[in-house]
Amino acid sequence: DMVELWQWSLNPGEMFTSPGHGEGTTELLFVTEGALTLTVNDGVYLIREGDSAVARTDAPHSYANAGDKIARFTMTVSEKAR
Repeated sequence: DMVELWQWSLNPGEMFTSPGHGEGTTELLFVTEGALTLTVNDGVYLIREGDSAVARTDAPHSYANAGDKIARFTMTVSEKAR
């Protein structure tokens, strides 16, 4: 198995998309500044500063900053061995 820890920032209007990771991949997101919009399949979730979310990311997903200030967040990715 693999675990990664990332610190990310997205400027206002910026978006990152992913086609999805390996089966069973999970991400834990914690927003430290601003707000982050997480989309997984058809679900859209707003994660505000100080909030966290867990998502299965073996499906198409994206992160976006629809706000007017930078969004900073920590992401832990847990991917099962293939």
